[in-house]
Amino acid sequence: MNDLDVKVRMEDNGNEGFAIMTLPERFRLLSSTIMNGGYAETDTVFFYEVPLGYDNSFPEEDMEQQCRRFGIPPHAVGFMTAADIRRVITVCKEEFNGVQAVAVATAGVTNAVYAGERLPQEVLDLLPEHVPPCDRNPPGTINILVAVNVPLHDCGLANALITVTEAKAAALMDTGVDGTGTTSDAVSVACPIGDGCKYAGTATDVGVAIARAVRSAVGASVLKWGNGKRPKDFLTRLDEMGVGEKEMWEAASALYVENPDWDTDVLRKMFSRHLAVLRKDINVNAMIVAAMSMEGLGMKDELFGLDGGRFLEDPVHLVADELLGISLSQYIAGTKGLFEYIRYDKKKPGVLGTLGPFLDDIVASLIGSIMSRIYTELLESEDRLGS
Repeated sequence: MNDLDVKVRMEDNGNEGFAIMTLPERFRLLSSTIMNGGYAETDTVFFYEVPLGYDNSFPEEDMEQQCRRFGIPPHAVGFMTAADIRRVITVCKEEFNGVQAVAVATAGVTNAVYAGERLPQEVLDLLPEHVPPCDRNPPGTINILVAVNVPLHDCGLANALITVTEAKAAALMDTGVDGTGTTSDAVSVACPIGDGCKYAGTATDVGVAIARAVRSAVGASVLKWGNGKRPKDFLTRLDEMGVGEKEMWEAASALYVENPDWDTDVLRKMFSRHLAVLRKDINVNAMIVAAMSMEGLGMKDELFGLDGGRFLEDPVHLVADELLGISLSQYIAGTKGLFEYIRYDKKKPGVLGTLGPFLDDIVASLIGSIMSRIYTELLESEDRLGS
């Protein structure tokens, strides 16, 4: 087999980077890229860096313009990212039993997320508003080109995409990133044209070479980016679980007895303001994360005395969830907060009715305590607390 050589060069593109990868010859590729995604044949692949906040409904037009500028053939496969290409681009080569794989990766993980979890609101706020969700390109993207020196059938190329994705997730685990990827990752697998392997999974020689190259390249690129594991505040964690500010306000307003002197929009803004303050409080975070941790253990049948599915039954002798709720409500709003917590915990309006034993109590406590503080503020402003 010939030695696999993928040439990488950087072009001057102003403040943003532009990387061009030249394959040894015309290869077959299977890609999830913006330009020439799907099956293609080319000897050229490029990574196009766009500014933070890039907002264009037709990014293909920008990419075609860049191709003309740098003399790139129209059959080239093109990636797009807002990650700093010059800083994070990484090339790794691996060989296993004579099979070679070269991986070129750029990793920005600002918007890393576990597959299936909801993206935090602060990341959603970075997305262009007028672009459909499926086409939005936030600042963090992991782009991976991997080339091998053996031909692959169509099914082999598809199999290789799975291997690349698994290796990428392993690299994120290695570097302490909370997520299996970002919301806008793209992958391209390239191989020589010809009859070849049908399989490229992690048990095959080509799969092992691919996985090792991708895991090394993505891991090194993440470390260059500098986005390792960072603690998340309780509001971000809850939002990822489907309990965001919107859901909490809907539950809170469900038990609000309307007062003609109080504007509901004002109450909503006050609720948001209190949440914003509390999300910075270390003690509030500690109590809510403790409840979330207990919930997670219970769901996995790992709480002593509550295994065998008994956790979800919320037995009467389980009082730790109420104790956490009581502690949080008294910390936030004193005795008044405790009464509001009990009211919400009994009625369980909105999202509260869908949560498990620990989460329903801690979220009810958070909502009730905030509403108690809002009522107190409004009554104080009207000088009605003593009347």
